[in-house]
Amino acid sequence: MTRHLDLKYINMLSSKLERFAWRKRNLATCRCPVCGDSKKKKSKTRFYFYESKESFYVKCHNCGYASSFYNFLKSTDALLFRDYSSERYLDKMSAKNQGEEQEMIGLFKKVFSKFEPKDEHLKELPKISELPENHVARQFVELRRIPRKHYDILYYCEDFGNWMKQVDPESSGIGKEKRLVIPFFNKHNQMVAAQGRVLNMKGEMNARKTARYITIKADKSIDRLWYGLWRCDPKKKVYVVEGPLDSLFIPNTVAMVGAAALNEIHPRLENSDLVFVLDNEPRNEQIVKYNEKLIEDGRKVCIWPDHITHKDINDMIYTMSVDEIQEIIDKNTFSGLEAKLRIRKWSKV
Repeated sequence: MTRHLDLKYINMLSSKLERFAWRKRNLATCRCPVCGDSKKKKSKTRFYFYESKESFYVKCHNCGYASSFYNFLKSTDALLFRDYSSERYLDKMSAKNQGEEQEMIGLFKKVFSKFEPKDEHLKELPKISELPENHVARQFVELRRIPRKHYDILYYCEDFGNWMKQVDPESSGIGKEKRLVIPFFNKHNQMVAAQGRVLNMKGEMNARKTARYITIKADKSIDRLWYGLWRCDPKKKVYVVEGPLDSLFIPNTVAMVGAAALNEIHPRLENSDLVFVLDNEPRNEQIVKYNEKLIEDGRKVCIWPDHITHKDINDMIYTMSVDEIQEIIDKNTFSGLEAKLRIRKWSKV
């Protein structure tokens, strides 16, 4: 099912292949790059590219080498293969199989239609989806470009100081403040914690800079807080970001609350393919150290390229699509020695 992509990259590779030529629309030949083909007759071209079941394969009729085009490109040109892999991944996620994608969307809607938060304290708060469009909290969430599908798990609180005292009587009072409430749920849909975010409507960028969070725990037995665990699939790649709101854009993303979470991965994620996507702050000494620790621990990290000047995913969403951001993350995910070299170049401290 990768015919169009194989054709594109065969043609891109062709300039590096001796005596390459298309014989038919789905058959090409060249001199074998593995064995070198005939030593006596330089015109011999016994290395074939051929199509089978909507994908391309290669075979040499001199040395017997045979492989899928995917594996051949992987062993021949690392740079081209990286671009090919990225495009192939994006095809799978978008245009490759629309029927499967629609099924996933339907399943997502089905899961969320069943999701009913179980906490008496949340019942007294209106969901963002229930607020009129001119409400300060609704406008704030819309300014942040939060996807509407998440409006049912975000709440508004008129008096956060009073509400947090109800959730955690041991918490210190802050007075009456209007805040966006971001609940943390467990697998039983029970609220175990919540963050209250100050609402500031003086402008998008101003709201981004002056916002403050307060975190409260309804379940004190939980040592490390992770946001989004209840909706992530640990069998797939899981992206780990710093802020709960940042986790609402890219599929299968969770947020860790506090640097202490770096030392203790949640049991649900212990065997997952984790990619840590920390904020793009190369001049922040703590962020640089967090990345370095993750690399030393053998983790995969996203090291943002130089042309990205935005601080985090929510900043990027103003000028880029979710697919574009995810592609940048995937292309700039590193581990091991390569990650160490990249972080040195990225860091400005």
